[in-house]
Amino acid sequence: MLFVFKILEMSIASMVRILINEEKCNCCGLCVDVCPNEILIKIKYGCAPLITDGECFGCENCIVVCETGALSIVGEGAEFSRDVDPLID
Repeated sequence: MLFVFKILEMSIASMVRILINEEKCNCCGLCVDVCPNEILIKIKYGCAPLITDGECFGCENCIVVCETGALSIVGEGAEFSRDVDPLID
């Protein structure tokens, strides 16, 4: 799995972006907890997490744990990341 992680990191980093549908977000914070690059952070006010300027490498951990389907990945390389198993179950 480390090999796949490195491929994603080198080829997809900064080409994909996380989108949050704030209407679907239930504020559970699970996406924040599982993000290995700390792209998503909890904010003091409001509900949905804040998306930082960090590089998303498309691991889809946040999508896997989101119970409401509020998260999606878009951008160049997003299709490739969907062909790879998420880093968590």
